[in-house]
Amino acid sequence: MHLKYFLPVCLMCCALAGVAVGAGAPIVIMLSWDGMRHDYPDRGSFPALERMMRDGLRAERLVPVYPSNTFPGHVSIATGTWPDTHGIVDNHFLDRDRGQYRYESDANWLLAEPLWIAAERQGVPVATYFWVGSESDWRGQGTTYRMAPFDGERPESEKVDKILSWLDLPEGERPRLIMSYWAGADSTAHRYGPEAREVAEQIADQDAQLERLITGIDKRDLWARTTLIIVSDHGMTETGGYIDVRAALEDAGIDARVVGSTLAHVFVEDLRRRERVRDVLAGIDGVTVLDEAFLKRHGLAIPERNGDIVIAAQPPDRFSRPGGAAGAYLRARLAMGASIGGHGYRPELEDMGGIFLAYARGVKRGARIGAVRQVDVAATVAKLLAIEPPLASEGIPITLNGER
Repeated sequence: MHLKYFLPVCLMCCALAGVAVGAGAPIVIMLSWDGMRHDYPDRGSFPALERMMRDGLRAERLVPVYPSNTFPGHVSIATGTWPDTHGIVDNHFLDRDRGQYRYESDANWLLAEPLWIAAERQGVPVATYFWVGSESDWRGQGTTYRMAPFDGERPESEKVDKILSWLDLPEGERPRLIMSYWAGADSTAHRYGPEAREVAEQIADQDAQLERLITGIDKRDLWARTTLIIVSDHGMTETGGYIDVRAALEDAGIDARVVGSTLAHVFVEDLRRRERVRDVLAGIDGVTVLDEAFLKRHGLAIPERNGDIVIAAQPPDRFSRPGGAAGAYLRARLAMGASIGGHGYRPELEDMGGIFLAYARGVKRGARIGAVRQVDVAATVAKLLAIEPPLASEGIPITLNGER
């Protein structure tokens, strides 16, 4: 079955029918915690997360798109589409006409309408704080409030302060959709490994700021009209292996460009040698050559942004190594037998699953549901706001009342 049309049993079209609106127009606050694997909320005592899980909804895991990386994941959450529709096929890729994409802030790389534009277009004011793709106008359209450019050193305390200040605006000026990127566990798990105690310490710091946000909403008495959602772009697993496909191609006398890490696009200089390149790659231990049918099933078939040949690795292997001081540090840790974390692998791998939590308006207390998909989040938020989802959205609302 085409993964685009696979619907987990926990998804139902009537997801939010009959939910009371409460006083005033609905508000949705959605936070993305980078690299929060589905089981990380169970790794310690995290009072704010525990409150959300106790009094709200928790999914078994949030299934990412492929590759399970930050940029494609965030854009799929925001657009409700697969990479071959929204165009962000990885953190780093090559567009045959436009050139290189590498962690770009220019929203015009997005080929599908994001949630913040869909909401503004329908009269819902939006505030974005560092969400991937939100830092500039999309096709000449922007949001009512926007924090940019991205600053990876910005503490979550400042984000909470800003979110609460937006909620304090007069009714006619207050945003009704707020989307914010948080550091989550990503950098810590990359550096120390996915099972390290430092991961739990980092989550505790994030949780303290989440508690500040929840308490602030308590004081403003806004829960009757507010839904708080936490998602993540991907999970985390142990990695560190390296398959040098560039060297193997060079040894075979083949001139090619390799772009990517766990999923890599190979651009062949002489297309007459394509089959020879495919044979060389298929003969490398740990390399899987993906066919067109696989790319279509996983929402990755976009010719202008695909290589001539696409290959995949499985944990713990990768096709690239981080450069600079960070790369040297990680290589030194690996040489000493330490663990490092990574992602980008196939979404069906359990470790790649992220979190999906929902709390307050429209959410059944203590609800537990199965796995949900990133492409269904935008439709869920739109349903909560009583608007239509983004124009190209391919998802359906997630059931928030706990029914399967």
